[in-house]
Amino acid sequence: MTDIHGWTLSCRDTGTSTSDLAKAAARAGAATGSAFLLHEQTAGRGRQGRQWASQRGGMYVSVLLYPSSPVAGWFALSFATALAICDVVERHLTEQIRQHDAAARLPVIGLKWPNDVLVDGRKVAGVLLEADGNSLIIGSGINIAAIAPLDHNPHPPIGFADFPGVLPAPEALAKNYLHRLKFYYDTWEQDGFAPLRDLWLAHALHMKQNVTVTIAGRKVTGICDALALDGGLVLLDQSGASHHITTGDVELIGF
Repeated sequence: MTDIHGWTLSCRDTGTSTSDLAKAAARAGAATGSAFLLHEQTAGRGRQGRQWASQRGGMYVSVLLYPSSPVAGWFALSFATALAICDVVERHLTEQIRQHDAAARLPVIGLKWPNDVLVDGRKVAGVLLEADGNSLIIGSGINIAAIAPLDHNPHPPIGFADFPGVLPAPEALAKNYLHRLKFYYDTWEQDGFAPLRDLWLAHALHMKQNVTVTIAGRKVTGICDALALDGGLVLLDQSGASHHITTGDVELIGF
């Protein structure tokens, strides 16, 4: 077990999912900040019940938290998680590429609402938040190995292996990710969503850009105008009408 500024990380080879480990830990009375890493998940899952590809070679981590803030504000931790992943991917991928070729082009790394991290327009990570009573489990996966493309996906997967250089170890990614997540978590506990919102907007790829949002099978196209104080996306459609979107899949047009 590794200590990360008061949080702990336990590593195992394989299991159903890191979320299942965190839930079992919660039932056993584990402390806040208890995190679990698996090298392979046999039943990983993502948002909206989707299966999350969890082949060996990725970083799969869940952390158990007991936020002191009201449940209504927990949405902010989705943005905190995306920021932590963005920091870690940018750091490790830059090191990987630069050590291989100091003059090589660096990819564009940024955020897509609500919590996707994109590398050159492709999805490098997945995030799942699961609340249960006074506890919250944040599950995250970062692609290290190359991932086969998915059919009809506007933002297909990408991994560290799609770039030259020596790949990072899952444990190294996990430790740095949890370090950054704890920083953003502590910031939120102390100062609320506002500082996270500002940081997220600084990394957002789609603000003031044309996007298409799919909501329950219906597509709405317009300009991504703002990030609301409740974490919702404000979209101005072609007629000038404003839409406050709290759930849906965003597709960047022409990215």
